[in-house]
Amino acid sequence: MSEEDVRGGLQDAVADEPALDFDPDALVATARHQITRRRSLIAAGVATVAVAVAAVAVPAVLGRGSGYQAADQPTLATTTSPQPSTFDWPPSGVESPHYTPDDLRGRGQQMKAHLETAVPALLTQATAFAFDEFGGEASGEFYEGQNSVNAEVSFAVDNNRYSVFVTVWAPGGDNDLLDTVCPSSDSCQRLGEQDGGLLVARTENVDAGRVISTVYHFRKDGSVVQIAAYNYDMSGAGQVMPTTPVTLDQQKALATDPELWL
Repeated sequence: MSEEDVRGGLQDAVADEPALDFDPDALVATARHQITRRRSLIAAGVATVAVAVAAVAVPAVLGRGSGYQAADQPTLATTTSPQPSTFDWPPSGVESPHYTPDDLRGRGQQMKAHLETAVPALLTQATAFAFDEFGGEASGEFYEGQNSVNAEVSFAVDNNRYSVFVTVWAPGGDNDLLDTVCPSSDSCQRLGEQDGGLLVARTENVDAGRVISTVYHFRKDGSVVQIAAYNYDMSGAGQVMPTTPVTLDQQKALATDPELWL
């Protein structure tokens, strides 16, 4: 049986059937269009997913984490570490005064008289004060052209004796002192500026539990005042205590005392 015979038989079989209420060719065309549209949507969906994956992958490749924010979203404010002090030492144009031994002795006596009032008023918990004479290499001794003087103050707190050592440099007396005290950022603590001068604190562990806590005031005229607090008596009397009773604020008060100068 040929294809023509089959087609003729089918036509005879449906010859008496009523006509269809739709166009078969149009139905096939519609079905083909829907299939084509569905394939297009699937392809578009795959492309969309690919774009989304790329959007996530690109920031990751660029080193951004999952918390990456779009450019139109607010960003967190950043903070910067405080900059180191720009305090210049020594100050420019400093001229060192020349002192005779008599000049130094007279100035030392004036500062000793001041400390005899100022220190007990500051260290109200202390008793039994002893004030040495200002001097150089030894108490009460001076030499021509000397540019610094020092003196010890000792006292008792709760029957234990301690010392405070005061050193005053004339302007230009030690232009390398700041570099000596603070050779690196972790060797000292910069406490800020007062009266135009820089305050610096440093702690030294000597030996056998002996600790020296020192505050320096590098003044704008090129002079320096040092207040060193000991957790023991420098003369060797008594025992070494865990800490000094002199606070940092008390040391700063003495270091910035305008009556201490040379």
